[in-house]
Amino acid sequence: MATFTGTADDHRLAVALTFDFDAESLWLGAMGTDSPSALSRGTYAATEGIPRILRMLERYELPATFFVPGDTAERHPDVTRRIADGGYEIGHHGYLHEPPTTLTEAEERVMVERGLEALLKVTGRVPTGYRSPSWELSKSTYRLLSEYGIRYDASQLGADRPYWVRDAGKLTDIVEIPGAWELTDSAHFMFSYFPSYRVGLSGPSKVAEVWQGDFDGAYEESGDICYVLTMHPEIIGRLHRMRMLQGILDHILGHEGVWFATMDEIAMEFRSRQG
Repeated sequence: MATFTGTADDHRLAVALTFDFDAESLWLGAMGTDSPSALSRGTYAATEGIPRILRMLERYELPATFFVPGDTAERHPDVTRRIADGGYEIGHHGYLHEPPTTLTEAEERVMVERGLEALLKVTGRVPTGYRSPSWELSKSTYRLLSEYGIRYDASQLGADRPYWVRDAGKLTDIVEIPGAWELTDSAHFMFSYFPSYRVGLSGPSKVAEVWQGDFDGAYEESGDICYVLTMHPEIIGRLHRMRMLQGILDHILGHEGVWFATMDEIAMEFRSRQG
């Protein structure tokens, strides 16, 4: 059982565990390939990664946010429903993991709508948050997100703490909860040789040093910093990486005043502080 003491009203540091359940959509969309071997790498997220992650979260009694493309929800409805039924937050993550910079405004609108419709149909919930595939944003993205009622975004990298999104120089009502490539498993572990070559396959001890060091620095500085880990079930779900993640969690849980929260909870807490 988790023994942390931080709450939304009284915490030294907010921690968010987030998982992008891309599955096959990453390869079909961003990678542009439908080879059986490539797609099987995405399938691993549903068959092994998600069940392993959910068992870990249940054991530690921790909340988490899962960003799910519409295609993934439709392709793996039972697994997606299991996440939602477990009480975890479901966020919008495109439809076929299409980076918005590759779409026209009309195509991006369709992507937003199809993703929302798929998640609502499978989970019965309308997501409040959005993480753009590949952390890419178009000049139309925030206008569309506002139109469709999205309250927070998790696609920028401009700070260590939440802030209001500016679109075309104007403040919006969207809260940004930024991430960092250094705190993303794909930046360290993702391997591919087609369609683009990525070295990946870092040793988990190296990544543990980076992730733990960033947590220690954030905890020391405290304030309104958010420590956000961005992970992918087909990547972090490998057994040796799960052991690394559990070591990180054990380290974090040894600190007082840490608030584990969903991304929506962090956005709501930011809004309350901002009045």
